[in-house]
Amino acid sequence: MFLLRLRTLFCLYSLAVGSIQTSESFWKLKPNVLVVDVDVKGVNRVEVPVICGEAYEGHNITWTKNKDKHLEAQGNRITVTVEGWKGANYSCFDNEGSYLNHTLVLAQWSFRKIIRNTPEKGYIHCATNNYGGFFQCSWSWGENRHGHITHIEAIRPDGGSNISCSLDPGGKSITCLDQDYCPYAEELERINLTVYFRSSFVVESYNAKFYIMNIVKPDMVAISRINHTCVEVGYPDSWNTPSSYFPLIFQVKEIRCRKRKKCDCSQLSSIETYRTQSLQLPVSKGKMVCVRAKDEFCNSSWSEWSQYKCKKNRKQRKPKLKML
Repeated sequence: MFLLRLRTLFCLYSLAVGSIQTSESFWKLKPNVLVVDVDVKGVNRVEVPVICGEAYEGHNITWTKNKDKHLEAQGNRITVTVEGWKGANYSCFDNEGSYLNHTLVLAQWSFRKIIRNTPEKGYIHCATNNYGGFFQCSWSWGENRHGHITHIEAIRPDGGSNISCSLDPGGKSITCLDQDYCPYAEELERINLTVYFRSSFVVESYNAKFYIMNIVKPDMVAISRINHTCVEVGYPDSWNTPSSYFPLIFQVKEIRCRKRKKCDCSQLSSIETYRTQSLQLPVSKGKMVCVRAKDEFCNSSWSEWSQYKCKKNRKQRKPKLKML
């Protein structure tokens, strides 16, 4: 009976010790930010060493958690325990109470809650309107989640690309520039984009891999009238030149719009279309011509539809003769 109780106590002790993970469970995201990988299947406790700074070794250092809770641990190096996804911000101070440094500890789980997954675009949608090296990536915030970006990584596997990204004013997209991108050279490696979103002390990472040539979506084309039976299509001003090296192909359809009703080219998918490289297109009187464009050689997206209505010529009324 004594041996059975002793064995039970030993098992409970082993379970308690085993629930505390080692330093292999966390990693450095960027300066002053550590990330703890959380096991969502059960209670997770990770011991994380935190340092105020090499310059403060041997100094009298005090610590706070989330700016208001004073910790008993003192010194330049302390160890904190992160339970579950309860991260925190740890700040250190000198003996006079002056702020010195901080370490933000975030918990990363495998859930996807901060941003939404849309059927058409996924979690992160990237696009560009030309081959200039710029591209923009957007997302939609999840319901009842207030999040923001904490870090962005954009690289190519060969390491030879210099890509910089910045958050757009609206907070729902980023704009990036591959400064080493050359539109005249073959694109050998895909861009590997990882965006880290933070909500409170939880962080989620989202990844997208793509070639610039596969996310190109031209701006809307311009349509101008030549005469009552022909219109001319113009390349978007934002498109690369010369057009002989960056040719577009056009998709065209004609629709008849009812009076006092708004025509929408994108909703009439049953209308027959045709493709052409010609910049001059025949049109029928009284019909709406719809045109969109895409890169002729790449499997990329079509532009949004442009539309132009060729109006019927009104018959001039003969003036009535007045009887004298």
